[in-house]
Amino acid sequence: MGRPRTPLLDRRRIGAAALRLADEKGAFSIPALAKALSVAPSALYHHVAGRDEIISLMREELALTTGDDQDWSQPWDKALEGWARSYLAAFAAHPGAVPLLATAPLAEPFMHAMYEKVAELLLDAGFAANEVMPLITALESFVLGSALDLVAPPVMVSDVARDTAPHLSAVLEQTPADRSRATLAFDLGLRALLTGFRDLLNR
Repeated sequence: MGRPRTPLLDRRRIGAAALRLADEKGAFSIPALAKALSVAPSALYHHVAGRDEIISLMREELALTTGDDQDWSQPWDKALEGWARSYLAAFAAHPGAVPLLATAPLAEPFMHAMYEKVAELLLDAGFAANEVMPLITALESFVLGSALDLVAPPVMVSDVARDTAPHLSAVLEQTPADRSRATLAFDLGLRALLTGFRDLLNR
């Protein structure tokens, strides 16, 4: 039997399938990925070296499907807010992949190019070089947590007894009991972070 005209596998297909699997199952394994692609596990190793490289392909697929239309010419705080919001939208679309992507080393050149833009933005704004990566990490950690919050149950704190937790009960009554809770939390948290960044710059 001759070779198929269209290859069964390429790196883009592997990355997309792994991303879908992570969305559906919250994780992926080499056997499960091979099954999803209707190939033997050994076939994957003709294209990737192993799990770490597959996670890298997932990150690349996420970048390719979300694009990069960020305007880096804005004032630093506006540009940083836009980056955080676009980052949230990308991860919120693939919440199952967040734990994998958040803990894998960032070795890809296209990711380095993105962080180069953020580093340049903050350095040009006047932040000290030793502050830049901690600031990026703080913002990124907040975005990743917010992405998970967007797909969490609308009500995370429940069955609170008013007599033993009156203050908590009072604030819960003023908190939306739907998905808008997560959006409100992100908006308030992002505002607080950026305010703290401005205070640090102006100290």
